[in-house]
Amino acid sequence: MAEKRKFDVIVIGSGPAGGIVARKCAEAGLSVAVVERNGWGGVCPLRGCEPKKILADTAHAVVRARDMAAHGVTGDVGLDWPALMRFKHSSIDPISDAVFRSFERRGAATFHGAARFTGPDTLEVEGHGSIGADRIVVAAGAVPRRLDVPGEELLLTSDDFLDLDPLPESLIFIGGGFISFEFAGVAAAAGARATILHRSGRVLKGFDESLSRKLVLAMEAQGVAVHTDLPVRAVERHGDGVLVRCADADGGERTFVASAVVEGAGRVPDLDGLALDRAGVQAGPHGIEVDANLRSISNPRVFAAGDCAATGLPLTPVAALQADAVVRTLTGKGPATADLTGTGAVVFTHPPLSAVGRLEEQAREQGFEFDIFEGDAAGWAEHERLGLSHAGYRVLVERGTDRILGAHYLGQHAEEIANIFGLAIRHNLTRADLLAHPWAYPSFGYTVRYMLG
Repeated sequence: MAEKRKFDVIVIGSGPAGGIVARKCAEAGLSVAVVERNGWGGVCPLRGCEPKKILADTAHAVVRARDMAAHGVTGDVGLDWPALMRFKHSSIDPISDAVFRSFERRGAATFHGAARFTGPDTLEVEGHGSIGADRIVVAAGAVPRRLDVPGEELLLTSDDFLDLDPLPESLIFIGGGFISFEFAGVAAAAGARATILHRSGRVLKGFDESLSRKLVLAMEAQGVAVHTDLPVRAVERHGDGVLVRCADADGGERTFVASAVVEGAGRVPDLDGLALDRAGVQAGPHGIEVDANLRSISNPRVFAAGDCAATGLPLTPVAALQADAVVRTLTGKGPATADLTGTGAVVFTHPPLSAVGRLEEQAREQGFEFDIFEGDAAGWAEHERLGLSHAGYRVLVERGTDRILGAHYLGQHAEEIANIFGLAIRHNLTRADLLAHPWAYPSFGYTVRYMLG
């Protein structure tokens, strides 16, 4: 189709949020332009969830086989890193072209280049000139957080880790969030010496504290060293490797050396360079400030969805639901909101850790009265069969209503346990409802009865 310089909708970003908005708006008959400065498809399929899960699943298979050595599994199980990288590229590399073709098939105009606002409804796109639209949707995703310490240029990002070949003999991961835990587990399974350095005493903020401590024990059993209360002060070249200087709790200093160091301190909204001020769009540290309909609170012509919107967890399913809401509004079926009740979050370590609903401290702060059903799950037959020695659960049940307020689980298939409890929370199912369900047996769904019985 002939390119237009004025569109009904311009979408900045082609990931899970932007891609959904662009495709569905085009299918609805709107004229759509998509602007992307990195690979078509966004963070999740190219630099996040999908490549991460390829590495994690392979690493988990190795660790699981080792766990089951006492059950009759024989042989020296290892991980061929170059072969894994080849498989990862064979799976991930075709995605960009496929996403690009999906826009073309729907008649959306595509612009590859950096975008910046020049007014409330206009953009300048690098290499393409000026374009405008009645509505502009910012779905630019997120980028690795920078530490802003001396020597930071020596650090690898989480994006870099996904393309490492060969794998360094030793790695330090700075930050105690899910990125560091997942990648450290992968590196250790592949034979590297892995260390996690975290600035405070609590790792994996957003997940149950007691289960996080249990996960630390599991990681240490797999060869990952986890150090807390050590904020990084500087990074230096050290021979062929990198030295990290940390401040300890006594006012002194501790140093750590590795072949490579990865910034694993999370991601931040990718808004630099967009010149949001020229469009009168307000943004804070968590992204563009939006109302319940994902519309900018300061410029009604602009919407935001996904990781760059200051609402909801930075997760792919959240981005997808927000995108659906934006589409309903833009196609005249709204204004619409995204119901994010029951959103589950998972750390894909071995074992994985999940959280859905409220943490214990959140439930107490919000004034709920509740009982906690908790226990060690390593003794379940389901985990003993797998040789899994670190597992546990904590479920918050409201007194009086019997509703599930929060569910936290460390163990096999944590992501599916989160889905079960997320559905229960979303639809106000009670503890009695879940206990009355005829779960398939033996299965991890059936373990819901163990957690609530």
